[in-house]
Amino acid sequence: MNRLTLLLSTVLALTASTAFAQVRRQAPAPRRAVIKANVLSPFVLTASGFVEYAFAPQVSAQFGAFTTGASYKDVSFEGYGFTPEVRYYLSDTKQAPNGFYVAGYGRILNYKLTVDDEEEGKTYKATYSPVGAGVAAGNQWIFNSGISLDLFLGVGVNGGSLKVNSGTEDDFDLGFLNLVGSGVRFRPGLTVGYSF
Repeated sequence: MNRLTLLLSTVLALTASTAFAQVRRQAPAPRRAVIKANVLSPFVLTASGFVEYAFAPQVSAQFGAFTTGASYKDVSFEGYGFTPEVRYYLSDTKQAPNGFYVAGYGRILNYKLTVDDEEEGKTYKATYSPVGAGVAAGNQWIFNSGISLDLFLGVGVNGGSLKVNSGTEDDFDLGFLNLVGSGVRFRPGLTVGYSF
């Protein structure tokens, strides 16, 4: 009887451990990557998107890119920019890229400006390439469906100079350039995306 009990106990233990191992192997892998778009960008005639990857339980890296084109007074501009960012997630119960975070980021911007002076019949061109850095804080939610929602606010400082290709600096509205590039800048965002 003792041998039968021992044999049944051994078979039961082996079966349970095999079943448990299969369940562990079938557990879904954590969602570590997120691809997303900033839904506020179209309000300022810009399209921007981001890719984020969590490479540690509380740390992720994000790379953002944008393109823009607009006119203000007699200056038309088009350009693009990149935003590399490192995020540190503060939650003890969630893993990156999910939860509240603080971040440090860089900005690399490049604008081409054109002024059509109808009175003079001339076109003036310049480039403007500010760079900067800043800090941000936000919260990212990743739902069971994989949909992500990221709400953040950042503040940074950018600096750059105007390189005039034709015309003079007086032909360009420097107040407008400070609006889009140099000085202290706030960086609000609301992104929607998918995590996988």
